[in-house]
Amino acid sequence: MHRTAFIFVLGLLATLTACGGNAQPVVFTLEPTTPVPASSETPTAISVANIPVYTATFQPATTPTLGPSPTNLLAPTRTPAPATLTATREPTLAGLTVEYFTTDSEAVTPGDNVTLFWSVKGADQAQIYRVNDDGERIYRWDVEAQGKITVGTRASDRDVARFVLTADMLGTNVEQELLIPLRCADVWFFEPPPEACSATDPQVSDQVEQNFEHGRMIWVAAEDRIYVIFEDDRSPQWAQYPDDFEEGQPERDESLVPPSGMLQPMRGFGKVWRENENVRNRLGWAAGPEVSYEGMYQSDSAEPSVATLYLRMLNGGILALNAESREWEMLPPPAEIPPG
Repeated sequence: MHRTAFIFVLGLLATLTACGGNAQPVVFTLEPTTPVPASSETPTAISVANIPVYTATFQPATTPTLGPSPTNLLAPTRTPAPATLTATREPTLAGLTVEYFTTDSEAVTPGDNVTLFWSVKGADQAQIYRVNDDGERIYRWDVEAQGKITVGTRASDRDVARFVLTADMLGTNVEQELLIPLRCADVWFFEPPPEACSATDPQVSDQVEQNFEHGRMIWVAAEDRIYVIFEDDRSPQWAQYPDDFEEGQPERDESLVPPSGMLQPMRGFGKVWRENENVRNRLGWAAGPEVSYEGMYQSDSAEPSVATLYLRMLNGGILALNAESREWEMLPPPAEIPPG
């Protein structure tokens, strides 16, 4: 609207206002011809690109040729802050990451050396821990943010060698675990071998076996222990007892008369059988005499409460006694190769 016309309308409205006692005044605001400068109290929109951040400086290191190439991780996209907020100066903690923690060995033999490769983004130093089977961190190496190190595994390690890489930045922590498969250090004495590694070399021992109506007993001299195997489909399927029999103690109970064709167990077997009603009731009478032979045994763990013990039987079969499930399994003896 032209300024002259606008003044004419304003005058006309003023005249009408004077004529009507109830008319309300009307206030007009002139349209600015130039943009109004922003007030010093009105904040301007803030771009994320203008927010200052701290950038971590890494020490130059040689990129390992055997390890994998590090992968650059992109920081997440952030939405620009509203115009009414004020940007704060803080480090970009989202950049603290483990880019890789690996080795160049698919598997190692317990006691052998292994090379570890790692790279941490967002920190200038890190720590590598050796971890035992219980998850405890038992040894530490203080290292730079990127590099490689050769360390030894322990001869007592089984299944896997465990390591953890950690890094810290202003109270923020990041870590990654590395599990390195271990080859079996000991060979099983039977075929096919179990999937788990053996905890020890095969152990040779004198053994005694006796069959019962509903199971059997096996004495292992090297352990001075008696294993009771039940065949009644009840749980637990087997039990073990120390051999507490001593020379001079009664070898049998004359008051107990077995049925025709059956026997009362003697000496160590007899003591366990007579003193444990559950064993006696579940096994029944002995179905034959004791038989001695050279046996062999081996376990997949040094901890008896979780181990599976493998015993060679009188017939050459392998008896597997699982300590966790309290179940047993009879593995067949190796098939004989026909002559010629």
